[in-house]
Amino acid sequence: MSPLRLTCAVLLAGAVITLPASQTSAQPRRPTVSITLASHHYQPNPIYLAGGVPTRLIFMNRSGKTHDFKAPQFFARSRVLAGNVRGGEVELRKGRGTVVDIIPARGRYRVHCSQPFHAMLGMTGTIIVS
Repeated sequence: MSPLRLTCAVLLAGAVITLPASQTSAQPRRPTVSITLASHHYQPNPIYLAGGVPTRLIFMNRSGKTHDFKAPQFFARSRVLAGNVRGGEVELRKGRGTVVDIIPARGRYRVHCSQPFHAMLGMTGTIIVS
């Protein structure tokens, strides 16, 4: 090995590589599922989630009226980390959205809109957590 290469190898062996703080403290991105509430359905339907994996649920009401996402068994068995879940439901006024961070529990759950006649008009669905 030439003296120049040997010097470079020695210098590189002792080098400390530092990363910007944003790269060293970055957390893995959690799965995100966007759920649309509309007249009178949920999209996607069914909703597939991974059990035990922290997940961000992004709810958006694309309708001109209030809707809710009522899934009492799902929310009772899962661990809600952040977000406005009350009485097993997320309620959204027209054109509004919200975010819920959750660790879903494995199972199959029913969801429906509890506004008058909305479930009867087809606003029902299934959450499948495997």
